[in-house]
Amino acid sequence: MDKFVTKSTKRSSEADVESASKKAKTGSGGSRVPAVGTCTWETVGSVLVMRNFTPPNETPTGPTKVASFDMDSTLITTKSGKTFAKDANDWKFWNECVPAKLQELAADGYAVVIFSNQSGLSKGKVNEKELKTKLNAIATQLKVPLRVFLLSADDNMRKPRVGAWEFMARHCQLDVDTANSFYCGDAAGRPKAPGKAKKDFSCGDYKFALNLGITFYTPEKFFLGSKQSLHSNKTSFELDFDPRSLLSHAVPLDAAWKVAPSSTQEMIVLVGSPGAGKSTFCQAYFSSYGRINQDVLKTVPKCKAAAVEQLKQGKSVVIDSTNRDIKTRKEWIQVAADHKIPIRAFYLDVPKPLVFHLNEFRMLQKQLHPDRSEAKPNVPDMIIHGFFKNVEEPTTAEGFTSVVKLPFIPASTLPDDDKKLLTSFLLG
Repeated sequence: MDKFVTKSTKRSSEADVESASKKAKTGSGGSRVPAVGTCTWETVGSVLVMRNFTPPNETPTGPTKVASFDMDSTLITTKSGKTFAKDANDWKFWNECVPAKLQELAADGYAVVIFSNQSGLSKGKVNEKELKTKLNAIATQLKVPLRVFLLSADDNMRKPRVGAWEFMARHCQLDVDTANSFYCGDAAGRPKAPGKAKKDFSCGDYKFALNLGITFYTPEKFFLGSKQSLHSNKTSFELDFDPRSLLSHAVPLDAAWKVAPSSTQEMIVLVGSPGAGKSTFCQAYFSSYGRINQDVLKTVPKCKAAAVEQLKQGKSVVIDSTNRDIKTRKEWIQVAADHKIPIRAFYLDVPKPLVFHLNEFRMLQKQLHPDRSEAKPNVPDMIIHGFFKNVEEPTTAEGFTSVVKLPFIPASTLPDDDKKLLTSFLLG
């Protein structure tokens, strides 16, 4: 890739762009680069798709290298200097070398693609007509065969999730050469540093490349030849957690923590954040118990009444709710005492970043598999933040017979597609 890195931008000019444009007409090995023409648009689900060329009729002789880019603050920036463009004309290339670099890529046989999160489209904050007008103008000045995918919804198409990449391969009928493809974007999780006035607003572009297993470049690295390591200061850059390892240390809870039903009647109280996996835990280890869930029964009095009825029938019960503080748990300890049965607490000690990941995971599960009974809507962020702000870790001093703190362990019965989703970065 070194031949695509520009060490000095001062010599880039209209002449450089014109020279690269002439070379781009014939690709590497003498193959013909498709002629650039009028931009055509189509909407497929939540994705707006644009291309400015007619794909050749002949079948590609081998896998296609994909040179993919974010748009804002990577290929373009605003003329006005504002964070968000004022109108369709408020843009300029991020650096004047951008067109020439992309033309070199096209000449070397790369498919040039833009992936851009544009949630403002679905929220009514971005004018679709103006955005298309801007991209038509960008494509005209780039003078390369270009594919654009605008991702308007919070679904599996949104970066860093990989749905848009997989859709591109299907929609464009490309056999992608992953080993020689790359993604370039500005959302790399970099901290504020000398020469960098602000920290990156997210890690979404970097995580997108990690999910895909392709090379990642910042605009500074790709276009300007920056020698700065992406994350040279490891103490100031840390991923919240790495989901790719979630399945690597999975140990059944019944083996490692002796989680199992009791041979005598009891009550179990779960403590854990919304989205931490409490209901899945119940179904996996205590399916024979009466499950008392406030999401289903709606009020505490109804939950109490249901629990008492189950206990009168001689059944054990599990209280499947957040039970985040001593005051809430005290009521259940009293119910157990009234019925003279032991009461255990299981604290699902799942870190907040992982809870947010699991929350996105189950939202995407519901979108991808609406027919599955286990697919659930996600929980509002403020509810999760509220739990972690007010949670009090349970102790035996409250009156519990025992308290067991448990890490997150994925369900062993997850289908393969869910395992892939769970172990991908889902949040930028």
